[in-house]
Amino acid sequence: MEVKIKSISLSDNNTSTSQARDKLTIDMSPVSVTVKNSISKKELVYTLNLTTKSYSSIVEKNGLLRVSGNKIVNKNGVPVSFAGNSFFWSNNGWGGDKFYNASVVSWLKLDWETTLIRASMGVDETGGYIQFKTANTDKVKTLVDAAISNGLYVLIDWHSHHAEDYQPEAIEFFTEMATLYGNTDNVIYEIYNEPLDISWSSTLKPYAEAVITAIRAVYPDNMIVVGTPEWSQQVDKPAADPITISSNIAYALHFYSVYHKQWLRDRATAALNSGIAIFATEWGSLGYTQNDPEAQLWMEWCRTNKISHCNWAVNDKAEEWSVVKPGASVTGGWQELTEAGYLARDIIRAWEQ
Repeated sequence: MEVKIKSISLSDNNTSTSQARDKLTIDMSPVSVTVKNSISKKELVYTLNLTTKSYSSIVEKNGLLRVSGNKIVNKNGVPVSFAGNSFFWSNNGWGGDKFYNASVVSWLKLDWETTLIRASMGVDETGGYIQFKTANTDKVKTLVDAAISNGLYVLIDWHSHHAEDYQPEAIEFFTEMATLYGNTDNVIYEIYNEPLDISWSSTLKPYAEAVITAIRAVYPDNMIVVGTPEWSQQVDKPAADPITISSNIAYALHFYSVYHKQWLRDRATAALNSGIAIFATEWGSLGYTQNDPEAQLWMEWCRTNKISHCNWAVNDKAEEWSVVKPGASVTGGWQELTEAGYLARDIIRAWEQ
């Protein structure tokens, strides 16, 4: 294995036996670099010990995720949780789709140490899947392919508030996604983002069962996350009437620290105690500050209960939850984040897998 020297900084009148752009071989043997002063004629020899380290991605380490009781566990049956980023709506013309590229995914893995991303494909709103099927599907596939390449988990999110009105389209889309990606350990299907205040048992559950049946007919194994009523806050409803036609089902919980406080944590805790598994596929902080005690309480709750979560959102829109400022690079390498971005980055980087 070789590494290339990017640059060498020397004091005046000094020269080095190694130069920028030189290649050094990493073979566990010491590498000597001699620095000579042209005036004093003195020489100093520096020894570099370059070592290699075997690397396994988060997906290689944990494998296919599955629900066991009220926990999400890895291939060894150990409860796990992951922290990552939700991308903004994919809709054409909404602005967030410019970040749907492999470079941003690589940057989030490298700099944010994210282990999970969420591709939020807009469905029925202007510019979404119903209007521009191929364009939006291609954006999602770009993120999924990048996540697989980087060894990350990825939620394929049917990002709608009215998915029950588009059940045939959801079945078509998730059948395609299962056909393409059902043989990977990376992919998790999120079949409904945020239902409104609709009936769980008579409306949302039958929709979910139809889509789940279509996915399982292609590949039976990958986890499926189901949205819950009232913007994915009424996790108590599926707790009382869970889906039983298939296994490996978790339920979505969304929270924003400015609105959702202990009352929602209490509701979610009760749902967990009833035996269902919860996945916080979307959350947001106060936004314009890094001082967010409520967000920290939520993170403590997630750690305690082994809840995976995705921060909203990878975008530069001038709103409180965007992680980068307007005009930020669309390929990563971000030097300045928003206050929400700095907070989310700190949380994700510090998350213990």
